[in-house]
Amino acid sequence: MKKRIYQIFTIILSITFLLAGCGGSSEQTKSSKANASSGGELKVTIAGGAAGGLWSTIGEGLGEALKRTHKSASFTYQPGQDGANIITVTTGQADFGIVSSSAAKWAYKGEGPYPSKVDKVRTVAFLHQMPYHFTVSEDSGINSIEQIAEEKFPLIVAVNTKDSPMEISNQIVFESYGISYEQIEKNGGSIQYLAISKANDQIKDNKMHGSISPLPTPAGNLMELNSSKPIKLLPLSDAAIKAMEEKVEARPYTIKAGTYPFVKQDIPTAAVDTILITSADIPEDVVYKMTKAMYEQMDYLYTVHQSFEAVTKETIAEVTGAPLHPGAEKFYKEIGILK
Repeated sequence: MKKRIYQIFTIILSITFLLAGCGGSSEQTKSSKANASSGGELKVTIAGGAAGGLWSTIGEGLGEALKRTHKSASFTYQPGQDGANIITVTTGQADFGIVSSSAAKWAYKGEGPYPSKVDKVRTVAFLHQMPYHFTVSEDSGINSIEQIAEEKFPLIVAVNTKDSPMEISNQIVFESYGISYEQIEKNGGSIQYLAISKANDQIKDNKMHGSISPLPTPAGNLMELNSSKPIKLLPLSDAAIKAMEEKVEARPYTIKAGTYPFVKQDIPTAAVDTILITSADIPEDVVYKMTKAMYEQMDYLYTVHQSFEAVTKETIAEVTGAPLHPGAEKFYKEIGILK
């Protein structure tokens, strides 16, 4: 099953490679990095997520932080998607990208969904964590993930966009409990490849038991859902957390009691980091300026979205998945974060 998922994602990424190399006119495929380093005028493009989503908000915030620090700088936000943003950036179609640390890891090592090593990917900064939320309705009758496996529960659940790193994390969690999508469907359940925010109406109408995916905390769509359909979060086992650490660069995480009105006790889980990446081809001074702008404009970024609160002068350089870009490394060493 896992092999099949990787094969499908490999095809998607291969098409992305092909389009990047062959599509359109020379103007359309012109490398963004040429603008970023031309004539001293700083022009930066950041690829994030769909318009109106969290990563769009984060991308726009980073662009504004850059302009606040460098008054002559200009910024363009470019909608994108987690795994594909690696290719967008390393083929010169954007200067920076917002991705999960797992996508960066897979790309740099040429593992999982990436057909070959993407050796140009470089990390810049930590942005926020996305704790894994296994969410079910209170009236679903589900009290644990172990119950789903042991009782062969016919789970009907939304698992996020098919073949995305976030969706693949669900496969890994289920595998740690000895179950799979196929087994759930054989038990009479159903796996729905829906964005988590789009699953709420079906959960409210009792057509779905819940949704599972890494999400920023607190997730506004879950707060909204709970106001009309009481929900709860299920904890991850030690084995599931370890599997997430090993396979998607996640870290152990606790969703504290009180984080949501429906969380009455601490929920052990794992969190996937969201990071800012760039290409080895982007000039050192451009990455240096972007990193410096983030560092100097933290107070502003905290007003953009609550998720930025995880970025501090201590955590900003805690990035994993691929090597740090020399421009970011230079800044972090100057201010004493790195030796």
